[in-house]
Amino acid sequence: MNLEDPSPSPRTLEHRLLRLLQAVRDTQDTSARAELNMLLRDNPEARPIMARLMVDEEALISRLREDGIVELLEPAPTHKTAPRMRTRWLAWRPLTAMTAGVVFGLFGASVLLGFGLGGRRTEKVTSLFVESFESGPAPLVTGVPQQPNQWSGDFSELVGEQQGVKPAHGTKMIRMLRADFEGKSVTKLSTYGDLMKIVDVRPFTRESNGGEIVLSASALFNAANFPEAERYVGMVTLYAVDEMGYTEKNLLKESLAHSCSGPRPTLDRNPATWESLTARLQLPAGTQFVVVKVSVCRIPKSNESPTSLPNPVRFAAHFVDDVRASIHVRKVVSAQRD
Repeated sequence: MNLEDPSPSPRTLEHRLLRLLQAVRDTQDTSARAELNMLLRDNPEARPIMARLMVDEEALISRLREDGIVELLEPAPTHKTAPRMRTRWLAWRPLTAMTAGVVFGLFGASVLLGFGLGGRRTEKVTSLFVESFESGPAPLVTGVPQQPNQWSGDFSELVGEQQGVKPAHGTKMIRMLRADFEGKSVTKLSTYGDLMKIVDVRPFTRESNGGEIVLSASALFNAANFPEAERYVGMVTLYAVDEMGYTEKNLLKESLAHSCSGPRPTLDRNPATWESLTARLQLPAGTQFVVVKVSVCRIPKSNESPTSLPNPVRFAAHFVDDVRASIHVRKVVSAQRD
């Protein structure tokens, strides 16, 4: 890879950023720090790549793994090996601390990202929640939640290790049970088992002062060995709304905007693997709350009629864990003259 290429491809640029991060982290290389700051200041394509990597820790670790430097992030083996996913999360923290010294506050406080006419752009990224379901009550099973910071949705249960599936973090996870909730009419077939949480974003919309606000959410999905004739996918969906009180029927139609995770990989039948999905949504004017929805969906095969599916659809052994959300506030700060 030519690090001096003035117009690198997005993937080349991503590798360049990661190698600079590695150099600063391991050697405190001042020239690497200067080049990293220069990229973030002068290259508009570098900023969203860096923000995406730093918000989505699993994606960053995955990229570093591809570069063959995972040994720099994971602790040395011990006699008692920690669960794989937890090891990777703990190993992330030193990198975060290092990055704060590269460009102060890049992903937790205001930071210079670049200059525009009449001012400079800043970005502040705040973690909204990291939910591994280790504490607190089990999610309600009453459909769309009606107040912030409360998990609710379709029938589910809080469980520990089951059928060979171990929680991604800690000792608990959510098992999706059915594609309906208490009191829901089952006359119309639903193939989605949903888990939802409402986030109050009003403090961030006030702080943005007309700037751009982007909410990012991710979740991990897993399944025990299910019949080969069946097919399932995971999904993360975000809905921007102007008030609470929405129902399953009107959430999609009446929300201000919505966004779904990208290409949906079919969940494999290997209980040892967790699969990650991420959705991002730029919040339109008037947004006061965001509904974060995590779903498991039964997908009919090409030769299978939806009417042949059971109503409601039931999930034999499908799990959700490690749901995370962060918010990005991007704005222009007026330049101060001496």
